[in-house]
Amino acid sequence: MSPPPPPPPCPGTGDMLVAQTSYALGCTQTDFHKPVRYPTLRMKKLNWQKLPSNAMSDSNSMWTSVQRMDSPLEPNYSSIEQLFCLPVAQSKEEAATPVKKPPKEITFLEPKKNLNLNIFLKQFKCSNEEVVHMIKSGDRSKFDVEVLKQLLKLLPEKHEIANLKSFQGEKEKLSKPDAFYLLLLGVPGYQLRIECMQLCEDTASVMEMLRPKVDLIEAACDSLLASSRLPSFCKLLLKVGNFLNYGSHTGNAEGFKISTLLKLTETKANKSRITLLHHMVEEAEQNHTDLLELPNDIECCSKAAGISIDSIQAEASSLTKRLKETSGKIASSIEEVKLQYAKLTQESLAASEELEDRFGVIEAKKKDLALYLCEDPARLSLEELFNTIKTFRDLFLKAIQDNKTRKEQAAKAEKRKKQLEDEESKRQKGEDGKIIRKGLPKQEEECVIDSLLADIRKGFQLRKTARGRQKCQCCRGRSKSLGFQGNQNQQPSATLRSWNGQNKQCHLAPF
Repeated sequence: MSPPPPPPPCPGTGDMLVAQTSYALGCTQTDFHKPVRYPTLRMKKLNWQKLPSNAMSDSNSMWTSVQRMDSPLEPNYSSIEQLFCLPVAQSKEEAATPVKKPPKEITFLEPKKNLNLNIFLKQFKCSNEEVVHMIKSGDRSKFDVEVLKQLLKLLPEKHEIANLKSFQGEKEKLSKPDAFYLLLLGVPGYQLRIECMQLCEDTASVMEMLRPKVDLIEAACDSLLASSRLPSFCKLLLKVGNFLNYGSHTGNAEGFKISTLLKLTETKANKSRITLLHHMVEEAEQNHTDLLELPNDIECCSKAAGISIDSIQAEASSLTKRLKETSGKIASSIEEVKLQYAKLTQESLAASEELEDRFGVIEAKKKDLALYLCEDPARLSLEELFNTIKTFRDLFLKAIQDNKTRKEQAAKAEKRKKQLEDEESKRQKGEDGKIIRKGLPKQEEECVIDSLLADIRKGFQLRKTARGRQKCQCCRGRSKSLGFQGNQNQQPSATLRSWNGQNKQCHLAPF
């Protein structure tokens, strides 16, 4: 039975509006009606989510106790109206000629979600009906994995579904995201359909990524087991190592760990920039040319380095688990969804399980490699092994290039040396082809006294200088015996002239 109508308003309460109060199940109706204040201006809205009436039927709920409270809790309505009213700024011209505003769109979504869904729908460049039809028919031509993941995050929640289903107004006034949701709700099992579409796309991309990696790992294991050049190189290295380690505790070895291949560059030769690996490569170039093809044998290991087997195995297991869960959901779904996705899901599940079986084959090959290389099967890591082989291959190729560069530089140096020798031999031969012996040219040094006598004969005025002149020992002693004291204006005697004429050369000597 509906509650009785409210009493008429009391006189003097023109600004008050008495609201009709509804009571939820389990609440007692009071004998009076509290007046409800309403704003006189347009107010900003509080974006909350209303609870349905049946949600408060429990007498132990908080809202039931709130309705029973008698405490006078009243907000300051006038202050709220001043703080949260919408500004009304309208010019006189606009007031005189009011413009018809287009009808506002109706939305039940939060502003952020409305915006995100609107952006999401614009990428399809088609109507809502076409997008919903693609979901219903399972058409994945415009959907990839990331788009389907995003769509699953944007699916309507329970309160949004309730609001849309209870909407009785004009559907044309709904916003585009709300209209899309309303159409999507008309598709039975829409969420499972989208999950199946995503899983089909995800399975294809995961298989396309994992299969080549699994193939490469198997090929790398087979290449190590089948290579004949790697054992030959290790045999040659074993002989060299025993020769170097002769007489020590590491000598007379019958084998070595595969990680030893990375230590060949640590043993340096007496010559600069030459290591044991350079020598091994040079030995192979001279006497064992077939070993130079070793990098080709282990190229697969170099490509497989960096692939985490545990990671791809976990990804394959996760895919198998998801396919099994989705298969169970499809089995309990409507017939239309079963016909559409049951067979496709079973095929994907079979392919995923087949991929998981191949990891068992890789594990068996790993044990074979451990026995082949005399390693501990429990500790051997294929990832570390492939990284070791890759690094060794790079060092081997670099050693080949270094040896080639060093030989080219030595050939250029030899050629330059020969050119210099030829040029030198040509310079040493004269016009008649006879070899001219090297030697410093004899410098004829004039006697100081001869130079002085020549200047005096020419009438050259001599100047006294502070710097001491150089004089040979024999000239100094001869001048003293002849009575020549160094007077520059004095005419030389006949005896000095005759001595000067007879002694044309004199070796200089300082005073």
